[in-house]
Amino acid sequence: MQIEDALVTTNNQLQEAVGLLKEIQGEHQSYEQILTDPDVLADYTCEFFGPEGPYPVEEEPAGQVVGNPGITPQQQAAAIQQQQAAAAQQQGQQFARPQMPVPPQPQAQENTGDFWNNFGTLTDKDPANAWRYLNQAQQTPDIFRNKMLVME
Repeated sequence: MQIEDALVTTNNQLQEAVGLLKEIQGEHQSYEQILTDPDVLADYTCEFFGPEGPYPVEEEPAGQVVGNPGITPQQQAAAIQQQQAAAAQQQGQQFARPQMPVPPQPQAQENTGDFWNNFGTLTDKDPANAWRYLNQAQQTPDIFRNKMLVME
């Protein structure tokens, strides 16, 4: 008896789940149509934000200051001029080019043979400071490339 009750309960739950999945599939198809067809999307958007939709948008006449319906035309003109001046000032500040330092000029190509000859002479005279000379060579990677080719 318990098994039959459990079977009936499970069957009812499965039928509910199938019904919910069919509803979700229908919603998915309608959303897919709205999102893939530009005409349907435009109609839906106009209805949604239209006067009969859930979020109607009130259109303000051009040049009217929003939020102050009782101001005089002179006050309205002054407010519009202030808004335009603030926008022009903000636009002028917005596009200022940053000051950047001048990049270093490339150094002239050195003869790699001269570099290694000078390095040999330096290591003979002052081996403790030879690393400084090699450190300068890192700025010109061709010196090491050519040395590697000679060694191979």
